[in-house]
Amino acid sequence: MRATSDRAAPSSRLPEHLQPEPGRIRTIAHRGDSASAPENTIDAFDAAARAGSDLIEIDVQLTADGDAAVIHDESAMRTTGIDAPVAELTAAQLSAADAGSWFGPEFAHARVPMLATVADWGAAHPDIGWLIEFKGLWTPAQMAGPVAALRGRGLTGRTILQSFDPDTVAAARDVAPDFARALLVWELDSEDKLFSRLREIEAAGCNPSGMLPNRTPGLAARLRDAGYSVFPWTLDEPDEWGAAGGAGVDGVITNRPGPFLDWHTIRWTGRTA
Repeated sequence: MRATSDRAAPSSRLPEHLQPEPGRIRTIAHRGDSASAPENTIDAFDAAARAGSDLIEIDVQLTADGDAAVIHDESAMRTTGIDAPVAELTAAQLSAADAGSWFGPEFAHARVPMLATVADWGAAHPDIGWLIEFKGLWTPAQMAGPVAALRGRGLTGRTILQSFDPDTVAAARDVAPDFARALLVWELDSEDKLFSRLREIEAAGCNPSGMLPNRTPGLAARLRDAGYSVFPWTLDEPDEWGAAGGAGVDGVITNRPGPFLDWHTIRWTGRTA
């Protein structure tokens, strides 16, 4: 499954500055710097930028009126106090909700942003890349609006679209062939099936859960040999970072981007902070 010189590696579909680099593990802020500010809010993205993150990972859910809300859970309850599914709420209802007080009273101003708002923020922060998870099953028609918002703000060349659902990644392939794509993996049933899925959906990367590369010796190396980028999630402690680095990953998705970047600078590259 090794990528050969006569066939471009799948990771070549990534924007050039996000492609794998030997000796470098990219810092990917999980839902923003979610250890410092309420997840998936502009405050968390500001904190991620201050921490020096290479990319920000966010979650997108479809609203009742067809907008793309940046929120993780199917229910709005945990982060807004609204006891209803996101799919049954409008963009206006979510945008008006307090999405920060659960984290701390100083964040009572925080709101659930729509993807277009986040794309505006992204346009103003050109050094930040994006790893955008579409939650659940999305059709090409449903994905067209969010993709247009990203493309219209110049984020195509620094964005990776991903999902656990191979059909959603395939929808991204069909509606947004100019965007790189990755498949999220929770558990590994069969490596042969995994590689078959990755080829079918023309993925650039495979982003596995937590310590899956460590629990499956050689998995990260085999993915890399086949030309895929590897970003595991969600790793927050030095022993997890070290295990991931030893397994040969290209980036780490973490709630603690600042501490990870400090660790990477000192422990992995051999440089002082």
